[in-house]
Amino acid sequence: MRKFLAKVEKLTDSVSFFAANMAAIILLILVLITCVDVIGRYVFNSPLVGSVELVEICMGAITFFSFPLMFMRHDHIIVDLIPHFRRGYLGWVCSLIILAVTFYIAIRLGDRVFDYAVRAFEDGDVTEYLAIPRYPIVGFVTAAIFTAAAITLLRFLILLTKPGQSVEDYASAQLSAQAGND
Repeated sequence: MRKFLAKVEKLTDSVSFFAANMAAIILLILVLITCVDVIGRYVFNSPLVGSVELVEICMGAITFFSFPLMFMRHDHIIVDLIPHFRRGYLGWVCSLIILAVTFYIAIRLGDRVFDYAVRAFEDGDVTEYLAIPRYPIVGFVTAAIFTAAAITLLRFLILLTKPGQSVEDYASAQLSAQAGND
């Protein structure tokens, strides 16, 4: 079981890096759109038509395409009010509970966004100014959310096979192993 989980983890690592690279490419596009808009606005007195709409799409895409890598590396924001709950078997149980809740929330969020993508496809919904179809964009966002949910489930299963080890311990061990391989 552990070998299978390790292979699946390598696959999800590749998928999460792909999504992160997509977020980086979209960020580059966002920078280019902003530069063209600013130069057009102030030098040629002709702003880029629909730039606000494109920026909105890019910002949403960057956020959701970052989810898989964030979930893979466990780079969530953590408020550690009571550090005793993060160590030993109690930390392990708390980590399992948090991963289960995170998985449930990601699945529910992905389901809602998927419903919106289907509705946008059926209705032929397009953006306001540039008439860009919404369903492909929302579909990719849905895929990123479900990928993050799958990564959370994988983390849950891996942690289940390592009693007494919290998610932070596992994530830091993984980062140390990757740094040793580089």
